[in-house]
Amino acid sequence: MPRLSKTTLLLALIVAFGLELRFRAANHPYISQWDEAYHALVAKNLTVHPFRPTLYEEKVLPTDDLEWTKAGVWLHKPPLPLWLMSAGIAVFGENELSFRLASVVLDTIAILLVFLLAEELFGEKKRPAGLIAAAFYAVNPLMIRLVSGRIPDDTPHTINVFFITLTVLLFAVASRKNSRAYALAAGFSLGLGTLCMTAVALLGLAASLPFMLSKRGFRLLTAAFVTFLIAALPWPWYCLNKWPDLWRHESVIQTIHLFTAIDDHGHPWWWFLEMFPLHFGLNAVVAYGSAIAVAVYALRNRTAGVLAALSWAVIPFVFFSLIATKLYSYTCVAVPALCLLAGLAVSALWAARETTPALVCLLAIAGQFSWVAIVRARADYSYCPWNDVYDYPSFRQVMYKIRAVPGYKVILNVADNKSPQAMYYSGAAAYSDAPDAATARDLLSRGYRVFVLLEQEKRGTDIPAALRAPEFRGKISYVPLPSPLVLDGKHPYEA
Repeated sequence: MPRLSKTTLLLALIVAFGLELRFRAANHPYISQWDEAYHALVAKNLTVHPFRPTLYEEKVLPTDDLEWTKAGVWLHKPPLPLWLMSAGIAVFGENELSFRLASVVLDTIAILLVFLLAEELFGEKKRPAGLIAAAFYAVNPLMIRLVSGRIPDDTPHTINVFFITLTVLLFAVASRKNSRAYALAAGFSLGLGTLCMTAVALLGLAASLPFMLSKRGFRLLTAAFVTFLIAALPWPWYCLNKWPDLWRHESVIQTIHLFTAIDDHGHPWWWFLEMFPLHFGLNAVVAYGSAIAVAVYALRNRTAGVLAALSWAVIPFVFFSLIATKLYSYTCVAVPALCLLAGLAVSALWAARETTPALVCLLAIAGQFSWVAIVRARADYSYCPWNDVYDYPSFRQVMYKIRAVPGYKVILNVADNKSPQAMYYSGAAAYSDAPDAATARDLLSRGYRVFVLLEQEKRGTDIPAALRAPEFRGKISYVPLPSPLVLDGKHPYEA
């Protein structure tokens, strides 16, 4: 039996550690509010009808289909991450870990892809750079938080990052081998990426251009374009034919993001630079100093592969800094590239470790890496984020009890934006609206069992006055829920 090389053993340890961090982050019994609750609910409904993504399976009360938090058919996100989440639910059941497993697995595989990419982009002699880059990616706080589902856009972002990384790797191999087969695979991967985050996935092509811009590369890109269309076009064509008005509306919304700050997500152009240390768990001085040093090193040692990684790292920060709507995790698509460049720079320091400056830098990097790894290993994901009104374990338990009640059901007065979670657990339509007498009367006449959520500490004082009439006595089920016993001590962006 052949002995494993040191590189293989180290890589296996890095991947195993990254898997452990991601599994721990994903293994918690709550569904985070933004935006995981919507993704999970749509994914659960897709297990019944894979080509009809719905948020509200049954429109018990009228809601606006053009409002992404209240829609029946839900086209707010492309389908591939939702299909993968749905597959997890279908195979492993409706527990919370099941719909995060795709994210756990694919983001762990991305650690390996980063290692392989270092050799493809920087050359075989830079294999140590691949190990370092893979280690950086394995402990990256932003990617682990996304896998945990605690921050938007959770699984769609991680799956998109996976396909971008795979696309760049396949294009790099296609260029080195002059292989049409790899180019076809790269195009197909790029197309699948557009089924995760639409145009953002095209970064996989932009990052690949430095080593594809040649006569040979143009032929490979032409081949890749065919498989890209095969993967990318069927879903938009299907939606445009089946739900034309809704599809056009969502397309317009995506364009509006570029010029108008949606849902109060407007920030100054430098906001992503402010978030940069937090994304990597680094002290601000270390984060910015390292980024500048790595960029200078890359520019001084530019090759096609280095330029590819550099463009991959820079383009997202420039693009997302210029658009109007800025969400915390947008620049996650640059994380693999930043880890690759950092790995390349650290490997150069290691080669010069006999000099005092290089040794000091290496010790500082090792200390900072160890700190980030320890913080990630000790991170506590047990408390539900974005949660102010209900004790989540109690809320979850009550929703399951409602699910066991036979017949048609509807849940009203759901606070704290928890309607998607209520529907996921209970299987009943749930609304934030406090019921008026006419609505309650209509629902009861249609044979619905009406549940109204209350805050336990208010001792029933939040029961709408209109429902205290004798005609509703004994016909509506009031469900008092306690407030959170323990709140998350940190913002989800920091946990």
